[in-house]
Amino acid sequence: MGAGPASLPAVQRLLRPFGVRFDLEFDDARVGRAADAALARFPRDAGAVGNVALAVTTGVDQPGDPGWPKTSVEFDGSRLELRCGSGSLVADVASGRATACLPPSLLAIEDAVRMVIEGAFSALAINAGSLHAVHAALVVHRGRGLLLRGPSGAGKSTLTYAMVRAGSAVASDDWTYAVASARPDRLWGYPWRLFLVPESLHRFPELAGTTAVLHPGADRLKIPVSPPVALRRRSARVDAVVFLDPDPELSLYSIGPAEAQERFWAPALPTERAGLPPAWVQELLERPTYVLRRGRDPHAAASCSRPWPPGPTWPVDRKEVPSAPVPLVRSFGIWSPRPARTATPPSTGSIPPPSSSPRLTRWAR
Repeated sequence: MGAGPASLPAVQRLLRPFGVRFDLEFDDARVGRAADAALARFPRDAGAVGNVALAVTTGVDQPGDPGWPKTSVEFDGSRLELRCGSGSLVADVASGRATACLPPSLLAIEDAVRMVIEGAFSALAINAGSLHAVHAALVVHRGRGLLLRGPSGAGKSTLTYAMVRAGSAVASDDWTYAVASARPDRLWGYPWRLFLVPESLHRFPELAGTTAVLHPGADRLKIPVSPPVALRRRSARVDAVVFLDPDPELSLYSIGPAEAQERFWAPALPTERAGLPPAWVQELLERPTYVLRRGRDPHAAASCSRPWPPGPTWPVDRKEVPSAPVPLVRSFGIWSPRPARTATPPSTGSIPPPSSSPRLTRWAR
């Protein structure tokens, strides 16, 4: 990739997302606008500390550009490299510094520029120990924050949108952040946008006619949704953790600490295994934990409201958690208990422990 055309004067911008000092330098105004959209809306007083920096220059289009949404990520323990066409992002995680060179055709794609900036900041801030990143959605239902945890494809975004349609507020549909030096009581998200799978066009009539956008996820296409301003929450207290299970039969039941630990780490991405301290996760799971077998209908799953705790009851006395959970199934608008189906839980030893290797950006999944 060659150097860009005659360079414009570099513009320097200082942002403080979550309190982390982020020095940004760029020569194209679109980078500044993307930074505002990606990071400027996060609070400056969340309590995180640290210093990271990113310098973005304009490159020259090469054959095959812009290459979006196909991306590749390499990490050798100290150097992270993201490539998209001839565009690149290189982060030295030890120094907290990153550089990016983006061709004009990639700069023309707002989502791509925003994700490069988000990726650079999150990689540096996570590896610096300023933030933790958790692959989970976060919604606020009747004043209680519910962390929805599940692997990619588990239906986090779809369920989040269905709950928003039913009046719940949203902090995030995919990733949440926490201040690393604080207790895991409050997580932060990006409530101003959701990305749904293309099948959502058929599930939610109001989305008919919405244009899909290119996305680096496995689907390559996503349906962008902007939640109502009144239902957006930049952060929320976590009152319960809900693990999503793709079982086609809808049910909801509480689980104990051992199963909660297994269900948290089983789908953990490399970023989480490397970056989340086990003690921090254990404290996160000290509040009520549930499994939601989400069934076939996201509208029905979103209506699972009555079993949630009536208020912030954590830290929980685990002696009160039944060893044999009783699922709840919805029938004609009434919740009724029924015997639990027996299942052999996975062996704890089958789940690899968190890695002690350097932490990665959330893109390296």
